[in-house]
Amino acid sequence: MTIWVPDLSQASGPTYLAVADAIGTAVRLGQLRPGDQLPTHRSLADLLGVNVSTITRSYREAARRLLVGGEVGRGTYVLGLASEAALFALQKRPEGGVIDLSTNRPPVGLAEGDLGVGLATLGWGEGGRFLDYPSPGDTRLHREAATTWLQRRGLTAEAEHLLICAGAQHAMDTALSLLGEHRDLACESLVYPGLKALARQNRRRLHPMAMDREGVLPTALQAAAKAGLRVAVLSPTLNNPTTATMSLARRERLVAIARKHDLLLVEEDVYGLLPEDAPPPLAALAPERVLYVTGLSKTVAAGLRLGYLLLPPSLRTRARDAEHHTTWYVSPLSMALGAAWIEDGTAWRRLLTQRKELAARHRLCSQGLRSLAWRGEAHCPHLWLPTPPGGQERFKRRALEAGVVVVSADVFAATRAVQQPGIRVSIGAAPDRATLAQGLARLEGLVEGLSNASDR
Repeated sequence: MTIWVPDLSQASGPTYLAVADAIGTAVRLGQLRPGDQLPTHRSLADLLGVNVSTITRSYREAARRLLVGGEVGRGTYVLGLASEAALFALQKRPEGGVIDLSTNRPPVGLAEGDLGVGLATLGWGEGGRFLDYPSPGDTRLHREAATTWLQRRGLTAEAEHLLICAGAQHAMDTALSLLGEHRDLACESLVYPGLKALARQNRRRLHPMAMDREGVLPTALQAAAKAGLRVAVLSPTLNNPTTATMSLARRERLVAIARKHDLLLVEEDVYGLLPEDAPPPLAALAPERVLYVTGLSKTVAAGLRLGYLLLPPSLRTRARDAEHHTTWYVSPLSMALGAAWIEDGTAWRRLLTQRKELAARHRLCSQGLRSLAWRGEAHCPHLWLPTPPGGQERFKRRALEAGVVVVSADVFAATRAVQQPGIRVSIGAAPDRATLAQGLARLEGLVEGLSNASDR
């Protein structure tokens, strides 16, 4: 539990609002970090000399601002700084409002009429059955459709070897649950936050491996294997957050090391279809030892919570036992819509539209961020600032003050020690190109002030 007591000596207005404001300020300044547990209602009430009901109202207000969350019996925890939280955490709202570039998602503005057409097609004479439990036939049809989707990524799979999940995060959760006694996982030094959450949930320990602009170094995987680790989780294509994509030669080298040391590889490939010419996935190079994870949320539609887990032969006997943890979690309506969109080409058309939109946004970055050293690829939904002027914490704070929410490397660090400081900017999060251009202009405007401050 974090020993944190707000200073309310200068506060005005209701105490419960002052405490909620103080939580927002502490999150913004890094005094409270995502995952920190706040004092209990009674403890903080005693420390501040107020009623327990006041603190209860404070925590409820902080939860409404998306600053904290909690469960009965577990306590109250800091969630982080979403755009909604940023609006309340700032002492003064920036002119023009806050532009949230903190969440990776497909660009909005795609053909949302697809949903109406798809639902109308599904509902023709049989809509009621999608409100029932999924039948084995429904599951089989979706698995067959999913295998055609994987073929677009160069993967040949039998339908019975594929598990359908409620999103890629659920697929990763299932993958980790099938690893049995392997409690220690090698991974990139910077990973997507969902992996960190799943590792905590599954009581597994992450061991960061050094990276370069292509991702994990072969020497780092070799060292992890020699240290006794037998599982590595990798994101070879458009790594989140660094944007790194491994060359074919790098992938082949890692696969050779995995074979030599009998390692299992868990491949997170949710962005794999976004680049037009991405190298083949690890699962295509070493199908006997790769658990392959992908989904439709990052490429087709954010709310289409469908994930796919392809298992190597050594783990396929566990797939039947895992089915109650996977397919039963998936809505029959989502399953049917996903299969229909894959089969009639809607899913692929939407992905191509996203490619085009991301390429246009990437060009905006090239025009609007000329003073910042950033990394990114034409079809990547985010960019990476490895050396932000003034340092990552100051840059993030000043960006927020300017009305742009970005995410610093500590959120992605596999351990508390941040080996590669930097800032992730999610260019797909802006509702349109004009808003993105405005956000980029604000970030570009920070450069001179931060550089002068660091010089002093």
